[in-house]
This record gives sequence, C-alpha cells and structure tokens, in this order.
Amino acid sequence: MRYVPDLIPKASRVLPSYFQGSPYAFPTRNKFLVALSYLGAAFFFLGALAFLKHPFVTLLLGAIGFLLLPQGHRWLERKGRFQFKRKAKAIVSGSIFLVSTPFINHYAEVDAQEAHAMQVQEEKARQEQLMAAKVEAQRKDSLHFYLAESVQLKEAKKATLALARLQHAEALATEAEKDTIQGIKSDILTVRALTLVSAKKYKAAAADLTTLIDQSPTDGDLLYNRALCYSKLGKTKEAVADLKTAIEVGHVEANKLHERINPLKKRVAYYVTRCCDGTTSSATGRGACSHHGGVCDWNDPVYEEYRKY
Repeated sequence: MRYVPDLIPKASRVLPSYFQGSPYAFPTRNKFLVALSYLGAAFFFLGALAFLKHPFVTLLLGAIGFLLLPQGHRWLERKGRFQFKRKAKAIVSGSIFLVSTPFINHYAEVDAQEAHAMQVQEEKARQEQLMAAKVEAQRKDSLHFYLAESVQLKEAKKATLALARLQHAEALATEAEKDTIQGIKSDILTVRALTLVSAKKYKAAAADLTTLIDQSPTDGDLLYNRALCYSKLGKTKEAVADLKTAIEVGHVEANKLHERINPLKKRVAYYVTRCCDGTTSSATGRGACSHHGGVCDWNDPVYEEYRKY
C-alpha cells in the first residue's frame, strides 16, 4: 500500500507531528552537493561510453552514474518506497566501483594493446606504401630512361640497338604503358625495315614488314615495300596481292609497281570469219559473207587482255 498524505483529518490524528507530508518526498539539498552529484554522474556516464566495447564494464559504470544522478536517486526511492540515504548510496556506489575496477584495468590494458597493435600495423602499412612508392618511382625513372634512349637510337638509324633498349623498357612497363611502347616499337621496326630495303636485304626486310602489317593491315607504304621485297625475292604472286590492297587504299607507287611486275598481256580468245568489209560471219561454208564483199579471212583471231596474277 502507498502512503497518502493528509488522508486523516487533523482532529483525528493520534500523532499529529508524525503525519507531515510524504515520507518519500525528496528533501531540499545543498546546491553544491547536487552539482557535485551531476558532475560525478556525468563522469561515470562518460566512462561507460568509453567502454562501450565491453558491455559489462559499461553496465557497472552506468549503474554508478545512475545512482549519483539526482533523478536516478529519486526514481529508486519512488520505485523501492524507501529513503536512499547518502551513506547507503556511497556504500553501494563504492562497492560497484570496487567490483568494476579489476575489469576496468583489464579491459584498459586490452584496449591499449589493441591500440598499440593497430598503431604498429598502420606504421607497417605506411612504411610499405613508402617503399612501394619508392620502387614505383625507380621503375618509372628506368622506364623513361630506356624509352628516351631507344627513341634517340631510332632517330640515329640504329634500329637494332633501339629495339634492345626497348626490350628493357617493355620488361618494366605496366599493361597501360605497353600501348605506348608498342607504338615506339612499330616506329623502330619501320625504320629498320626501310633501312634493310634500301640496303637490298629484302628477306630480312620482308620479315619486319610482315610483323608491322599484322598490326596495320591497310598501311599502303608497308604493303608497297613488302611487295617490292617479294618481287625481288621472286614471289610475284605474293607481291601482287600486297599491291592490290595498297592500290585499294590509294597508294600511287603501288599501281606503278603492279603494272611493271604484272603487266597486261594479250592472247587469242577465239577465231572468227572476217568479211572483206570488216564485219564477221558465223557461216563456215559457201555463201559466207556473200553480201559483205566475200570472205577475206576464214580464221581471223580475236584477242583478249589478261594478267598473269
């Protein structure tokens, strides 16, 4: 049962001084102590938040904070229907704090070890990043060195040495950089192939040109030069095939070379009966060309033009 104040009239009270207000009313306290209670509660609530990773410690520190909080104090007195004296509150709070102290120390040490391990890991990762950046910088420097040297050698018409330097660059290149290297390699091979053509080393030149044409099958200059090499090597059929493709893409010199190695020729296609007035007749006996001045040639050949390839 709950106590109801002023339920018995004053005239009927046996102990008038006893029945004064609610026994659960929160007495007026010293403002300094109230402020101190709020500060203590805030301190332990912050401690509970600091140990959120460890629910048991959070619960203990939160309980102490709740006990120190004036509102928490009053709530306990209302629910429990008792007066929570300051001494009792100090004993309960102190007991909970003593129980929580070993756990606080243990988990604080665990958190410190984890923080140290994380710091070591972050430092290791940072060192690895620095090392990776250093290695990457060295790779790029070496790559640019070999690329620049290969370009200089190409311009000096030293294609073989340029290709050797480019191989070093290719070994250092990433997939994204290999397209640039392939372009430089094609330029060097083109220089070497044209140099070999000029030196009349047609077999070697044809091999380089084939590699280049595989990458650029409609390059008129490359097709023309390989056709020139094939023609010198006696491979006229292969030369004509290259020249036809080069002519299709508008290469002028290819047309001239094609006329030279695969010229138009004439051959007899069939024979006709030629009348004396220049007309022809299909008749083969008497009466042929009777209305055209007679037969001048019974086997006049008709020619057709052709190319060998």
